[in-house]
Amino acid sequence: MHSVGEVVVRLAADGLLVVGIGNPLRGDDAAGLLLGQALAAKLGVRYLQVEDVPENYLAELRLTEAKNILLVDAADMQAPAGTIRIVEPRRLSEVSLSTHKSSLRLLCDMLADAHGKQVLLLGVQPATLEWGEPISAPVAQAVNAFVDGMSAFRVMAEDEVRDRS
Repeated sequence: MHSVGEVVVRLAADGLLVVGIGNPLRGDDAAGLLLGQALAAKLGVRYLQVEDVPENYLAELRLTEAKNILLVDAADMQAPAGTIRIVEPRRLSEVSLSTHKSSLRLLCDMLADAHGKQVLLLGVQPATLEWGEPISAPVAQAVNAFVDGMSAFRVMAEDEVRDRS
């Protein structure tokens, strides 16, 4: 079993678009935007900020050259605040993504089935989704720690590629 960081680095090595989802005015719903942007910058991959209407970007998502799409969003996974997990699209009905206008599962299915993309969700457990609240301390700390830890995984992945050569 691979860690979340290892999975993300492997996706990046094979062509990745990171998609930040969330509402910056709703507390920890901004976690998807903050983590997505920082993660894309750290990995040197393309970032697309769609806020709370990812369906409006379907054409751009379909046409991306990236083989893999990582949706980054706040998700109620019944876990401690700040928990970060990979959620497969088939499990999206098991987590709550209540701030969106349409189903992320439907979006994932459309991109995978019709366009051959591998789509995963990187979920961040929120503490609060209240309007006008800032991102909570546990979620901000988790986002920062996750991004900081990505350097180690990236070095491991580069070593693996070198060893195969």
